[in-house]
Amino acid sequence: MRKCGIRLIFLVVFCLLFGGCKHKEETGDIQIYYLNTEGTALATENYKWKSSEIPKQIEEVLEKLRKPEDTVQCTSAIPADVIVTDFILEENRLDIYFSQEYELLDKPAEVLLRAAVVESLTEIEAVYLVRFYVNGEPLKDSHGNAVGYMRKDDFVQNTGAALNSYQQEEVCLYYASPGGTGLVKKKISLRYNSYMTIEKAIVEQLIKGPESGGIFASIPAETKLLGVSVKDNICYVNLNEGFLAELPSVNPELRVYSLVNSVIEGGNCNQVQILINGAPNVALNDSLTFEKPFREDMKMVEE
Repeated sequence: MRKCGIRLIFLVVFCLLFGGCKHKEETGDIQIYYLNTEGTALATENYKWKSSEIPKQIEEVLEKLRKPEDTVQCTSAIPADVIVTDFILEENRLDIYFSQEYELLDKPAEVLLRAAVVESLTEIEAVYLVRFYVNGEPLKDSHGNAVGYMRKDDFVQNTGAALNSYQQEEVCLYYASPGGTGLVKKKISLRYNSYMTIEKAIVEQLIKGPESGGIFASIPAETKLLGVSVKDNICYVNLNEGFLAELPSVNPELRVYSLVNSVIEGGNCNQVQILINGAPNVALNDSLTFEKPFREDMKMVEE
């Protein structure tokens, strides 16, 4: 990582709900911000400096952001596949450069990551403003405007009530038929946290599998959801390699169109791009690759 500078990003939104993490017995010099175990708000741990040099302190914070002391009650706000590639500090402005995987974060996760990083880095006396870059370009909001520099006061603290509220929607999910050769449409009432997008809630429910008999899981149990985002009517679903695991007695195409049909029908997109650990150039088998987004396909749906 190059030792240099930084800038800042904008705005408020969402929440900082503190608590949950155990603090070190000795008093730390600063606070490092993490996610609570539900991933719905921020929690803190004290941290004591190892270095008095500003560039080293920035590196320390960026490293600690990924490694909470109390991993039972805290988790990093930065997913493992989102990498800080560089930083530049000029006067009191810090620019942080993230890898392109940052773009795959859904909105609630992105806001909490931004809050955790900015809150933690501005604990450093020499850092007042922080700006994010993604894949070499300034971070933009949903309207295409540059977010710009952010400061600690840009993030609103509240009781977290909004994050703990729920909404419920009727959605149609597609699971494997008993013979594993087709898809069965199942209408359910999906209850999910209001901080979560409907697309993410749908994928998580598919991974859990059906709750009633007569239909079967269409996605391997080893599958982990790494991120969901929607851009230009395409839903990007980032999964781990568990999605490629063998699923006995189920046609491999079913897992793809179970996910694609469910997300398109219940979400706000018309195509789904499947990524494995952030990469699209992955093949499920000799004839099925994830190089391009998938459109809805109902040919496998059984009556």
